[in-house]
Amino acid sequence: MTKLCRCLLVIFFFGPLYGAASELDRLTFITEHYPPYNYLDEGELKGSSVGILKAMLQHAGSTTKTTDIRVLPWARGYDTTLLTPDTVLFSTTRTSAREDLFQWVGPLAAGRVVLLARKDSNISIQNQEALQNGNFSMVVIGEDIGAQKLLESGVNTARMHTAVNNESAMNMLVANRVNLWAYGEDVAHWLLRKHGHDPDDFETVYVLSEDPLYFAVNGDTDPAVVERLQQILDDLRARGKIPPIE
Repeated sequence: MTKLCRCLLVIFFFGPLYGAASELDRLTFITEHYPPYNYLDEGELKGSSVGILKAMLQHAGSTTKTTDIRVLPWARGYDTTLLTPDTVLFSTTRTSAREDLFQWVGPLAAGRVVLLARKDSNISIQNQEALQNGNFSMVVIGEDIGAQKLLESGVNTARMHTAVNNESAMNMLVANRVNLWAYGEDVAHWLLRKHGHDPDDFETVYVLSEDPLYFAVNGDTDPAVVERLQQILDDLRARGKIPPIE
């Protein structure tokens, strides 16, 4: 085989991989403290969604590392991704209200957003009417799915208290400063355990949504790059390299 033929074969077999990698390298990834999916632990970014992204980048031959991922407060990361092309936010609940705001790659995990109460509060919410008409105070995080679902359910904003982050929201519920916490169920339980509280002292009194978590990609990002991300995710899942969605 001539030297020229060998070069052409290298380009044929490896060209698409490196081309795809260079396309992925232009993306900026943004996340928040949302354990167990994505969170900082002694300065290191960890979590199941971080692991999935790391596997995807390695599979594509991308030079982007987990240390390049920006960790921002949720509302800031959400607005940045909404307005900035080539930006990806995770882990993001995919809902009908958000569907046309972003392009989507996933799913990454199942998602369940709930209203959590202290068990000793004896709160019971049987339906949406009871949710709308009750006098319960609730803590939310700005632009978070919990806040959005409460608004969609017709809950008066006067009953909502906005926390700066999820730990602040948790502390408000623990201290009985609010009756309910609107948040991801798995994340809430993880945070309670992390901070020395027994999750069994709390209970889910209402389910706001059961929507999967995705990578949310800015709407003006090249669709071919988004499609490439989805192909990589699907390929890794088919090979058993990342966990299936339960």
